[in-house]
Amino acid sequence: MKIRSVLLDVGETLVGFRPLSFEKMMARLRSAGYFVSAKKTFRAISKVMAKHNFPNKVGLNPVDVRDLLYELGIYPSKELKDKLAGDYVPSQDYFLYEDAKEFLEYLYSKNIDIVLVTNATRRMHDIIDELEIRKYVKGVIASCDVGLVKPNPRMFAYALKYSSPPAIHIGDIYELDYLGAKRAGFEALLLDRFGFYDDLNVDKVYNLKEAMTYLERKSMIV
Repeated sequence: MKIRSVLLDVGETLVGFRPLSFEKMMARLRSAGYFVSAKKTFRAISKVMAKHNFPNKVGLNPVDVRDLLYELGIYPSKELKDKLAGDYVPSQDYFLYEDAKEFLEYLYSKNIDIVLVTNATRRMHDIIDELEIRKYVKGVIASCDVGLVKPNPRMFAYALKYSSPPAIHIGDIYELDYLGAKRAGFEALLLDRFGFYDDLNVDKVYNLKEAMTYLERKSMIV
């Protein structure tokens, strides 16, 4: 099946943020005496985020601390919940992944419509401009603008305002990006940059260069 459009996540797909969002929670857990692995923390947070279809006040998926502790198998004492709760300052350091520009230019050269579908604060618009991503894309669907978050199927449906089917969505969180896109009727490809999904038997790649190979091997792009 030849595709006409690619929907792309932004955070940890095109743009890296440091520290990583789950690392902040992991640090608080460790300060409380719970040494949970990066993979386990990331997967637990992802599952909790996927329970929500609407954003918090800044435009992101809410993370309920009690649900998170349940996913981690940790008793949610009041003391621990208080220690983990509170606002988390957005990561200040960000960069364009080395393979991102090449991937965007590849899609652009093939006349593929590119639409960004991202759960993000309003700052993401400035980052997209600063890193010169916007010139490649037809549109940006950001949760802070539309009042929805992935995995809500309507997030993906909004992308059709700027693109044409058939389309595939590529992103780094299984519950939000892969399952969210599938439930919305799109093809999906999981980007597993950190090897956190080694146990999942789904269509996945470890970087965007592999994504190019995948799209050509599947005859989605010729």
